[in-house]
Amino acid sequence: MGKTLDLGRRIELHSMDPCCHGISLALYRIEVACAPRFLVHTYSSMDGARERVAFIREALLVTLGMEVADAPPDSPMMLTHGWIQFPCRSDHLRALKRAFLDLCKLETGEKLATKPLTVFDKKANGEITAEGRGAGVYEMRAAAGAAPNRATAIARGFAKLCEMDLVETADQVIFPCGIAHDALVGMLMFRAQNVRSAMQEEEMTAARGILSAPSQQ
Repeated sequence: MGKTLDLGRRIELHSMDPCCHGISLALYRIEVACAPRFLVHTYSSMDGARERVAFIREALLVTLGMEVADAPPDSPMMLTHGWIQFPCRSDHLRALKRAFLDLCKLETGEKLATKPLTVFDKKANGEITAEGRGAGVYEMRAAAGAAPNRATAIARGFAKLCEMDLVETADQVIFPCGIAHDALVGMLMFRAQNVRSAMQEEEMTAARGILSAPSQQ
């Protein structure tokens, strides 16, 4: 009998994890009652694999503000343990996939905490704050003395990385779900500051394992 489980759709893969014997970790998605749920899973039986999966799952809960999903009634065993979801019951797929890959770079057992909404930005030569305005809206604000155009650039970075929408002013973005996600915004502040490198890394990750013609390599 094969070991493959019906875990829904695999939405992201972290192959050759250097923190755990080179195992592969995957993020799966299912939909229950029209709401998406996610699972970190590996088919590896190497020592430490189970602990590694548990750590990455906990990292998603802590650093992204996700929550444990209740098991639906009469669920198969494979759907009753380990599933997590966003409190808003939305996907936020691009942001989740980006964060998942970043969290897989952490060593098992590292201290986990939500990240601040204020960061120092080298290009602005000052601090940038993602200030919640309610209903899922965040305004990027440059501190006094910092280059104000960087607030606009970071807002556009969030629009690309999190599939958020630009609203009202060029410095504001909104989550389509209309719910605040402070932890998720804090987690991706660094990526939004360096959106070009983040997009290039995504393209490189997506191309892995794809056979390309010599002219395209």
